[in-house]
Amino acid sequence: MNDFPTKEQISKVLSELREMNLQEVSYDDIFKKLAYELKIIPFVTAKLKKGNYIERGRINSPEEIFYSESDISYRTDIENINKYGRANCPKQSMFYGALKSDFVEYPRIVNLFEISGLFRDGDLILNGEFIFTVGKWKIKEDFEVVEIVFDKETIKRIPDIKKAYEYHLNNIRQEFPEKVEEFAKMLEFFSNEFAKKEISNDDDYKVSVVYTNMAINNRGHGGIIYPSVRTEGKGRNIVLPIEVVDKYLELEKVAMFKIIKNGDKAEISNIAIALDLEEKNTQFKWIYS
Repeated sequence: MNDFPTKEQISKVLSELREMNLQEVSYDDIFKKLAYELKIIPFVTAKLKKGNYIERGRINSPEEIFYSESDISYRTDIENINKYGRANCPKQSMFYGALKSDFVEYPRIVNLFEISGLFRDGDLILNGEFIFTVGKWKIKEDFEVVEIVFDKETIKRIPDIKKAYEYHLNNIRQEFPEKVEEFAKMLEFFSNEFAKKEISNDDDYKVSVVYTNMAINNRGHGGIIYPSVRTEGKGRNIVLPIEVVDKYLELEKVAMFKIIKNGDKAEISNIAIALDLEEKNTQFKWIYS
């Protein structure tokens, strides 16, 4: 641990990152600052268990029906990915999905809040209706992902995040008793980046994207689990690289839902389900309600 930065060095680097105009700073500059000035980047992990599920949703265009896994899984139109996401660079395809949590039993609800403008930011004025297709992927074997649980505001409000935070903090105390404050400060900073609500430009995601790619590409972790900003941390989002999806996940079933929203009330009805996905999941056999 000879290269471990001092408290002063950590505070200086994190302060500089917070004050940066991210539209004027490149991804590479942020990566280099973390790698060469902070040097040690902490990650805490959780194990995703075989037999559990990840759900991912996509909104149908009018009259559109999806028939293939490729229609609802990670994007393959790489050339059209032109902006940073919370965990991806431009021209980088990642699988964004949701997991069951203590507050949200059905991950599709988290998907809905994440991708539909009608449900974002607690807007009680917007009304509308649309069709929403959800895939349910089964985890074929255990694998580890980085867990984002050190944002103080989320810890205060969400019991399962608090529980995970305390578990990881206790592990740090046992393994690095002299560096608890330093690790916690860095982990809180990166958790704050994943918890950003005010996004004025997609460049605002650069720090969380760098952290994601460091975790996956440099440290070999399977992905990132983080609290859903759109559900005030009540839901759990997951982001995985495409090779992890292909290796560890298996699409088990697909469903179509009709969503009708009137102010603060929403009606969600199941209109079709596909359990028979045909060879290589390329020809869903829809059964309508």
